[in-house]
Amino acid sequence: MIRITILPVILLVILFVTSVFLLIRKRRLFKALGMFFIIVSIAGTIDGIYLYVHSMRALKAIANQTTEITTYGIYVLEDEKVDSVEGLKSGTVGFAKDITTEDLSQALKKYTFELSSYNSQLDLIEGLKNKECQGAVLSTSYINMLEENDVDEGLGVELRLLEEITIEKVVENPVVITPEEPFVLYISGKDNWGHISVPSRSDVNILATVNPKTKHILLVSTPRDYYVPLSIADGAMDKLTHTGIYGIDVSQETMENLYGIAIDHYFKVNFSGFEGLINAMGGITVWSNYDFDVENIGHFSKGDNHLMGLQALAFARERYSFPRGDIVRGENQMNVIQSVVEKMTSKSILKNYGNILKECDGTFATDISSKEMADLVAYQLSTPGEWNIEKLSVGGTGAHQSVYSLGKKSYVMYPNEEDIKNARERIQEVLDEE
Repeated sequence: MIRITILPVILLVILFVTSVFLLIRKRRLFKALGMFFIIVSIAGTIDGIYLYVHSMRALKAIANQTTEITTYGIYVLEDEKVDSVEGLKSGTVGFAKDITTEDLSQALKKYTFELSSYNSQLDLIEGLKNKECQGAVLSTSYINMLEENDVDEGLGVELRLLEEITIEKVVENPVVITPEEPFVLYISGKDNWGHISVPSRSDVNILATVNPKTKHILLVSTPRDYYVPLSIADGAMDKLTHTGIYGIDVSQETMENLYGIAIDHYFKVNFSGFEGLINAMGGITVWSNYDFDVENIGHFSKGDNHLMGLQALAFARERYSFPRGDIVRGENQMNVIQSVVEKMTSKSILKNYGNILKECDGTFATDISSKEMADLVAYQLSTPGEWNIEKLSVGGTGAHQSVYSLGKKSYVMYPNEEDIKNARERIQEVLDEE
């Protein structure tokens, strides 16, 4: 159990827990970040007024970010004698029912080609390969994932992109949290760089249960390789990480189904967010129990290491240098978290947090509204006291099974049902505390 005296710092630590796990494996929480900086600014008296105004401006760029931008492509086989979508007007183009939203259906109506439906994107690629259709509408994030896993080579197809279709999806969440009521936040760590609105694999999946009255936060970390039924595709079995390519709503729903609980809001962070924040803080000093090297990054010494963003990323992700692999990587991750806590509570950072907020734009997102954030800040100011952070991980048994998104066997982890049950009960206990 870790004790910190300021709620915003605690919730910001949650942010970094997410980032570290993401970098290793590979909107509600931003209230956390917002609460930290706003409370600090108010505590700064005269300077606090200035900082408060700028903090609120920054928060508006992060809070209530409910839009995800998915890019689809109209693809043909590499040897297809078609140079543009116009060449498909007399042909048939397939689409996958598991990814086709109403907005995508509307966007496809402007084209003159005939449409044919398939159950999944993999089925659609097979149909394209077998000349059942001349073109295919596929998610570009999905194609990238296939290429990274060499599935495209296994399928024996080379695809060529003719045109892109960009769809904005609004993930509505009617739940409104109040400052005194406990809530559950889903933290998703994305495995990509760039803007957070682009769907990608969710390599970090943490549930943060927060009880403001008792000042208790419970973090439950779920392995990315958990073998779970998706909330789409009739519950097809897949890795938890793959839910991210279908949208934050699918990731959240799948987590709800796994734990049998309701999740109130979500918070997303990606690689850019982690690296940018570490750099904005001027780096962190991290303890290492080992001497080791990371290719193209450098040497890490046993003892203290001062690391900037990219170095911290490499330090947190490395596992192949150690006989105990994932175990040592987990220890390093905890060392990074400790360093972040120490740095975030230092005077130098408190005076420089405006630059840190600037680094957050486009790399963090939450569906928590700015009003909810403000209410939580006011409540914290009126009820100061110590907070407790409790950490819990669930485990399982490794195996190789066919996964829906790849259409082939891959390493997965069967959930330990006893761990899930214990986590569910512990979450409920924290929610019920008074």
